[in-house]
Amino acid sequence: MVELLHVGQWPELYRLMVAQKFPDVPPRYSEAVPYFEKAHVYGVLEGSRLQVGFVFGPPEDGVAFFDVVCAASEQGKWATPAVLRTLFEVAFKDMKLRCVWIQPATRKALKAGLAAGFVPATPLDVRQPILVMTTGLLPRKFRQENQEERHNGKFV
Repeated sequence: MVELLHVGQWPELYRLMVAQKFPDVPPRYSEAVPYFEKAHVYGVLEGSRLQVGFVFGPPEDGVAFFDVVCAASEQGKWATPAVLRTLFEVAFKDMKLRCVWIQPATRKALKAGLAAGFVPATPLDVRQPILVMTTGLLPRKFRQENQEERHNGKFV
């Protein structure tokens, strides 16, 4: 499941970003550390191996960008309702954000963002549109209260 990455796991996140040709990655790990110190980084591990990294950028006035980097073997597999629910809980409950935004780099990522409930903040036909999520826009299936309303698998 999703867990906070500690400083000892940051090099693996950096290597994953480099391997996946993540945009704007500094050429050396030492240059990425100051950014990791300001960001909120989470991941999904298989044993001790990082499979998916989640980065909430440094919050500004309750707003942060969100990005995902994953091993090639995890592309299209990581975005389960349980993982997304946990990430939204981190953003809106733990970090107390008002808004999370993403900027999908591919059509596939754009489709995934829209399917997760993010809504366009820019036209979708631009090179890298911006999508946003707020607590008010959060799809019901990802709201924490839905988990608390269930009793024996049924809403009560």
